[in-house]
Amino acid sequence: MAINRIRLRAFAIAGAATLVALGGVVVGGAAATADTGTAEAAFVDEIGVNNATLPGRSTAEMIAAGYATCDHLRGGVPVLDEISAVERTYRFDQGTLFVSAATTNLCPDFAS
Repeated sequence: MAINRIRLRAFAIAGAATLVALGGVVVGGAAATADTGTAEAAFVDEIGVNNATLPGRSTAEMIAAGYATCDHLRGGVPVLDEISAVERTYRFDQGTLFVSAATTNLCPDFAS
């Protein structure tokens, strides 16, 4: 059931991102800022719903960690290694959900 919710949310986010991008054609560069804010809000929402927030970290720190995850993956770090690194670094056992939320929302262009 949780996986279906995540998939449904991913489709909803993709649809919203498409609408924002199409709006950007009409209104110019404002869409890029709106899209980033929407992606970050969706990321924070997803890790909250899935109990994958980083212990003792602020929202800004969690977003930064999500972007760092994207950077590591784009740099060639294997997904399983990134999951382990997130769990070790933040001392929690929800690395899979955290990395999944990051790739879904903050770096959807990443292909594993």
